[in-house]
Amino acid sequence: MLSDILVPLGADGDGAPVYCVHSASGSCHTYLPLATMLDHRPLIGIEAPGYDDGEVLSGGLAALADAYARVVDVHRKDRPVHLLGWSMGGVLALEMAARLRSTGCPVPLVVLIDAWVPTGEPTPPDPALRARFVAGFAADTLGGVADRTAEILRVCAEEGTGEEAWDRLRAHGWLPDELDSETLDQRFAVFRNNVRALNEHRVQPGHPGPAMVIRGQHSPPETLPWADLIDDVREVTLPGDHYSLWHDAGPTRLATVIGDALRQTSTAALRGPW
Repeated sequence: MLSDILVPLGADGDGAPVYCVHSASGSCHTYLPLATMLDHRPLIGIEAPGYDDGEVLSGGLAALADAYARVVDVHRKDRPVHLLGWSMGGVLALEMAARLRSTGCPVPLVVLIDAWVPTGEPTPPDPALRARFVAGFAADTLGGVADRTAEILRVCAEEGTGEEAWDRLRAHGWLPDELDSETLDQRFAVFRNNVRALNEHRVQPGHPGPAMVIRGQHSPPETLPWADLIDDVREVTLPGDHYSLWHDAGPTRLATVIGDALRQTSTAALRGPW
């Protein structure tokens, strides 16, 4: 059932729930560090269909946003909702907000964490996608993810990518031992589908906001500013890069700025502009 995509992350309370949308990996567990830091606000993850079992949801990013918005609209029980997403999840959160608002659901705030406006980048071939997928498993300890992706590509080119591909990559210490090849095949299919959906998507201008865009100080520069597409947007830059935002002091910094923004939007109307 599609409702199984909702994953309670913690922090029971009476505040408007925060739905945290998966990145290209399909996992919502990235957001677990925030669960104890946003007081009185239920935190609910949205996991990609097929990440743990079941079928990968076919279609583009708009189809994913449609399906997720329907699930949230039923689950929210007439409460306002906040939406939050890292990387691809930020784009999904913004598109979900448009769909929820069209049905009358109040969305006081959308938070986009180090999310880029998709600009038609071609989807890489499977070997490059596989390397990116593997590099993401230990991004907090690998240092430069781009360098490690190139190293994984080199190893794959030298050793091949047959049925034992995952075992060879695991032997290099790049994959968790607890994930068997069948699980990795399934999760790679989700990742590939999500990357393709993101790359093919076009965000239309005119999103009303309010939204907050959080950037990593050392993340690649954006190709198109979100301010060109969202009418009411605040931008914040925090130390770190795309991955390190979620490690060490990163989650505390994120929780501080997100918590402040949520408190600002806790009433029916904002007190003036950001």
